[in-house]
Amino acid sequence: MTTSDQATTMTETARPLRELPAPMSLPLIGDTLAFIADTAGYLAKRTRDLGPVFRIDVFGKPTACFVGPEALSVFLDERNVVRDGANPPHVEEIFNPKAVPFLDGDAHRRRKKLLLEAFTDDALASYLPMIERVVGRFARRWVEIGPFEWVPELTSMGYAIAGALFVGSDPDVDDATIEEAFERAAAGLLAPPIRLPFTTFGRALKSRDYLLGVVDAALDAREGGERKADLLQRLIDARVGKEKLSREELRIETFHFFGAYAAVIGGLSFLGQLLAQHPDVAARAREEIEAEHGGTLTLGDLRRMRYLDAVCKESRRVSTVVPITFFGRVRRECSFRGYRIPEGMKAIGCLDATMHDAQTFGDPSKFDPDRWRKAGNRQAEAWVPHGAGAHASGHRCAGEKLATLMLKVFAIQMLRGYTWQLTPGQDLTPTRGKLFATPSGGLRVRVTRRHA
Repeated sequence: MTTSDQATTMTETARPLRELPAPMSLPLIGDTLAFIADTAGYLAKRTRDLGPVFRIDVFGKPTACFVGPEALSVFLDERNVVRDGANPPHVEEIFNPKAVPFLDGDAHRRRKKLLLEAFTDDALASYLPMIERVVGRFARRWVEIGPFEWVPELTSMGYAIAGALFVGSDPDVDDATIEEAFERAAAGLLAPPIRLPFTTFGRALKSRDYLLGVVDAALDAREGGERKADLLQRLIDARVGKEKLSREELRIETFHFFGAYAAVIGGLSFLGQLLAQHPDVAARAREEIEAEHGGTLTLGDLRRMRYLDAVCKESRRVSTVVPITFFGRVRRECSFRGYRIPEGMKAIGCLDATMHDAQTFGDPSKFDPDRWRKAGNRQAEAWVPHGAGAHASGHRCAGEKLATLMLKVFAIQMLRGYTWQLTPGQDLTPTRGKLFATPSGGLRVRVTRRHA
C-alpha cells in the first residue's frame, strides 16, 4: 500500500470515523503556551501519547498534526490541505502572504520553478568559491580568539555568506546590521502581534522594512546595469518559458530566503557539536575528505564523499532545527487510519517528531551516520529537515541543496585544517521557544590548527 492509499475521503470509507484524539487543554488559550515554549518537545510528547494524527488547539484554532511519512502524505496532498490564508496573520505579514510558502496550485508551481533556477548544479558550483572564502576567513579568526561561543560566530559567518549571495555584499566584510535586523524580525514570528514601536512585533516590522530596503537597494543597482555572480542575479535571470520573476516577486523571495537561511546556522551549530562529540565519526569523515579532495573543490568531489553526505544528513535528523512546517488549512474532509479530519481545520506537518519516530529510525536519538547505508524508502520519505514532499513542485524548501552545500563546505574546511574541543559542563540541549534551534549554551569551543 502506498502512502497516498492511507488517506481516504469521507465517501470512500464504509466505517464510521472517529474524531481526532486530543489532549486536555486550558480554556481559551488551549495548547498555545506549551506549543510556543517548546514546540518540538510538546509535539513529541503528544505523538507518544496520541499517535501519528491528533488535534491540538493553538492560536485560537483547532489544528490537525501529522507525524510520519504516511500521515504527511495526507497533509502534502493539495487536494486535502492548502496554505492560502492558513498561517497566523502576523506571520504572513512579516514574510508577505504572497511568498512561496503560502501559495498553492499553479501559482506555487510557477514560482517554485523559477526559484529553483537559482539552485541548479551550475548555480551551486558558482557559489562554491565564495562560500569557501568566507568559511576560511572565519576559521582562521577562530584559531586566534581562544575559547569562544560558536553559535554567535556561526551566525555572523552565515549572514556574511547570505549577504554575499542574496544582495551582493562584500564577502570579506561583516555587516552586523543585517544579522541583528533578521534576528529581530524572526523574534516577531513568535511574539504577540501588538503593533507598537516598543513591542517585539513592532520592532520586527521595523526590521523587516529595513531589510526590504537593503533588498531594494540591491535591485536598484541591478536595474542600473550592475551584474554579479550571485544568487540574486540568478533569480533576476531565471526564465521558464516566457515566465520570469517580477521585481515585487524578487523582493518578496529574497527576504524570504534571508529568513529561511537562519535555519542553516542551526544546522552548522549542531554539526560542529556532533563532530566534536563523536571523534570516530570526525576521523572517518576526515579520511574520506583527504582521499577525495585534493585541489579546487568541485561538486563532483562532494558527490564522491558519501560518508560525509551521511554525516550531514544524520546531523540534521538527530538535531532538528525546524520542528514543524508552515500551517495549512484542510480544504476537504478526509481521513487517516479511521480518524476524521474535518474541512476548515488548520494543519501542520511535524518534522521533528517524524525524524524521531522509533518505528522509522531505530534508536532515533542516536547519532549514527551509518544508518543511511541501509536506509530504505520509508527512511528517505521521513527525512524532512527542509519540509516534506516533492522538491520540484511541492512545499519542500527550494534552498535545500544550498543548505547541504553549506554544511559540507563547513565540514570539509574544518576537518581538513582544524580540530576543536567543547568546553566541559556547558548546556548542549537545543534551545526552546525560538524559531530555529541551536545549542542552548552557545556552543563554547576552542579551535586549533592541525598543520603549521
